[in-house]
Amino acid sequence: MARSLSIAAYLASLGSVDEGSDQGAQPPRPTGTIIWARCTHAEQLTAIETLGRKLSEDGDPIQLIATLRDWGHYPSDRALPEPKGKEKIRSFIDHWQPVMVIWMRGDLDLILLDEIRSADVPRILVDADGEGLDNVAGGWVPGALRSVLTGFEAALTLDNAAADRLIRAGAIPETILVTGAMEDSEPALPCDEEEREAFSKTIGTRPVWLAAGAKIEEWFDLCRAHQEASARAHRLLLIVVPSDLDDAPQFVEFMRMDGFQVALRSEEMDPEETVQIYIADTDEEIGLWYRISPICYMGGTLHGGGCRDPFEATALGSVALYGPEIAPYQKHTARLNAAGASRLIRSSDDLGGIVEALLSPDVAAKVAHAAWDVTSRGADVTNRVAAYIRSRLDEMVG
Repeated sequence: MARSLSIAAYLASLGSVDEGSDQGAQPPRPTGTIIWARCTHAEQLTAIETLGRKLSEDGDPIQLIATLRDWGHYPSDRALPEPKGKEKIRSFIDHWQPVMVIWMRGDLDLILLDEIRSADVPRILVDADGEGLDNVAGGWVPGALRSVLTGFEAALTLDNAAADRLIRAGAIPETILVTGAMEDSEPALPCDEEEREAFSKTIGTRPVWLAAGAKIEEWFDLCRAHQEASARAHRLLLIVVPSDLDDAPQFVEFMRMDGFQVALRSEEMDPEETVQIYIADTDEEIGLWYRISPICYMGGTLHGGGCRDPFEATALGSVALYGPEIAPYQKHTARLNAAGASRLIRSSDDLGGIVEALLSPDVAAKVAHAAWDVTSRGADVTNRVAAYIRSRLDEMVG
């Protein structure tokens, strides 16, 4: 769609002076097809990386190059700084020669989109939430928003409300598809199936819950919660995966002092019937424990200090419990909370009671199914985006 005279005048008034810090030389361009994924926030990169894996499943030489608006010193193996200013944008496009641009969410930058349009690169809007539409060109240039939105050949929105906002703002209704969010979790963590079968045989029918990435400062909270939950299930087993494996001996010492029978995996101790707490201090086995444990407390979320992604647990059938200190995974927990697919713990006093309530197989299964539905919907959206991109690439070649 041609630009209006007012939009052209606005862009001309901005000049061609480059903004931001010097990007330095671009990395060498790999061979094959390049798709540019423009991201606003670092949390969007995982979804883009997942999409990249989907696109490469058939062995096609397709590579996604992600850029971040606010790059700072972000690792360049995941994202490059977004080009700022007309000359740098043109240089970026000339170097990478992308055949398509994936624009994540909102923040519709008029200068960047206009240079992409001038280079005749097709663009699609993904995970659109309809936010920030009033900020395009300061909200005062006539026709700016409509021109920007009609420049996307497809817009995949998070929900019906976002679709309605885009249509009211000028998007072409036929280009909009309500899909929900793309998958933004890493591939399911691996597991040694023989080890899983052997461990399952060892514990038999004992109920189990897990503390994944537990901080040493949480040892007392975990002991107290385990004691409370064990009042309902006397054979209950707590598996603790320390955030720092070097803290494992301290976990053993403190928990034994508190009166619990504790076993340490690195000493090749099995959780016999009398063992109440099992400290799993061996590398790269977290995928095993998620599969073994139907209930998982995400360590570090009650008192801060960092935590694991709750999607790791829910993708493998474990109900995620977490406190308020869940950064940087607030968006993941918001999706889980909205679907009733997780449990928020307000304080350490609540942990034992929540674990106890989830020991009911029916309750845990209902929550786990809701969590699986959240993550599987994201995978479906990613597959649909990948299929659309493949179809468009075939059309371009043809």
